Amino acid sequence: MLTIATSNMKFITFKRLAIYLITFFVLLGLSLTLTSFWKQWDASLYGTLYIDADAYERNLSDQIVVVNIEKSDLDSKDASLKQFRDKIIAFLNTVNTHRGNNENPKAILLDISFSKDTVQLQALKEAVQQLTSKNEKVYAVYSLKDYFDKLPIFQSNDAGQARVLYDSVFTGGRLHSGFIAHDNLITYPSDIYLQTGFRDSVQIESIIKRVSLDRQGSKINPEFEQLVSPLGPIEAMQKQTYNFEIPEGNSMEGSFSPKLNIDDKFILLGDLKNDYQEDIETPRTYFMAWALNEKLVDQKMVKQPMNNLAIIIGQTLFFSFFTVLVFSLLFKYITPLKTKPKTLAVLAFVISLIFFVLYGMLIYTFDRIIPIGLTLLGMLIAVLLTWRFAYKFLVTGVAEGAEKYDVFISYSHGNSAWVKQNVYEPLKTFKKENGESLDIFFDEKSIGVGEAFTSKYMWGIVDSKVFIPVISEEYYGKNHCKNEMDLAYKRSVEKLLKILPIAFSYNCVPQIYTHINFLDITVNPKFMEAIKESLLK
Repeated sequence: MLTIATSNMKFITFKRLAIYLITFFVLLGLSLTLTSFWKQWDASLYGTLYIDADAYERNLSDQIVVVNIEKSDLDSKDASLKQFRDKIIAFLNTVNTHRGNNENPKAILLDISFSKDTVQLQALKEAVQQLTSKNEKVYAVYSLKDYFDKLPIFQSNDAGQARVLYDSVFTGGRLHSGFIAHDNLITYPSDIYLQTGFRDSVQIESIIKRVSLDRQGSKINPEFEQLVSPLGPIEAMQKQTYNFEIPEGNSMEGSFSPKLNIDDKFILLGDLKNDYQEDIETPRTYFMAWALNEKLVDQKMVKQPMNNLAIIIGQTLFFSFFTVLVFSLLFKYITPLKTKPKTLAVLAFVISLIFFVLYGMLIYTFDRIIPIGLTLLGMLIAVLLTWRFAYKFLVTGVAEGAEKYDVFISYSHGNSAWVKQNVYEPLKTFKKENGESLDIFFDEKSIGVGEAFTSKYMWGIVDSKVFIPVISEEYYGKNHCKNEMDLAYKRSVEKLLKILPIAFSYNCVPQIYTHINFLDITVNPKFMEAIKESLLK
């Protein structure tokens, strides 16, 4: 039975390899869905290495101004909405008046979405049109509440919006402000796609992308990108923030406090009090301001990461399999580590990580940043599976060992005194042809307190040249002794180890091993002389 099992070992190994390969792809596929997990690694490393925090305030363009307009919480929802829209209309009218004084803004960005409520909707439309008719660009945020509530259907999302404004009044139409902030970093997609009921999609551009395209044209990539911008200190942006105030009465205009010259400015209007992100204590309109600033300034504060999914997956697969290759080469050529798969796994990961860093440095010279999260996760999965495969491979007994030990003595602890006196002690004093003593694996001497007993003796057998089992009546009935003998036999069949059995009598030898030549101490009392003679061959 053991012979048959050994002849099928290669088939079993290839089968196990296929299982591990499938497991890798399944785990990697699951990792792809855990974007919030591995993208945190990207954001953390990116924020640590690639952002110059000291440059935030220094590189903040004076063309960026933020205007605060607060929505009051009145008793009636309609009353609150009317008052808020009246303020927006007054703001637009005020900008129009400033234009008459030769103050021409670059663009107006309303960090406010507009629902289909008809309250002051017509007046709002007219206020926007009086600016756009004079070639002023007025952009506004389009609400994607349904999308972020995991309902990415355009018709559903659009039903509650002020279509009359987004269809033909606002510059750029429907634009999103889907910013995600992590400490001092902002990420956002250049485009969000909403599915329609006709098996196609509607593209919702980022408001920053649209403003940049209108301003810089071909200098901006029109294709999809996952964009990155710095999030500077709130104090820096507060210095460029103004309040819009409306005097008492029915005036349809107001003023800026402190006084503001809007010429050549990008004016961002938002409700800084109510549209506020608590966890980082920053108004969300500031996210838009910093993202726009990064597009405006010549000296960029961040480098954009590679975000092509095909490239990221390709990079992940390459370095995952590279990690496996490094492990395999170490396993094959560094003999002392053959039976230390954990050490090999750590070394393989570290070496692969070094090459990954070098690759990242190379890409950095092209002003791009590599995302690391998914690739590191893939490398980690690969090295863990490779370690597990190597461990199982070693357990089969067919792996080449380090030949650390000249002799491995296997025995039942019930016979320990006899074995120590009649086998271990004679071998301890025996000299090899070069005059050196034998390196002997003897559990009393070779396995320390607290060490994993089973693993230790299995690696000991794999690392031994000769296996000497002392077979007594109780020997093969002991689990550890049986495991040792079976493993050693597999290795002997593969010509990786020599077995020199010593038996207390013929009847002690297990039936499946009676075909092996053994030394019966009742027949050959000078059995150790025969053992020593064999060791010299």
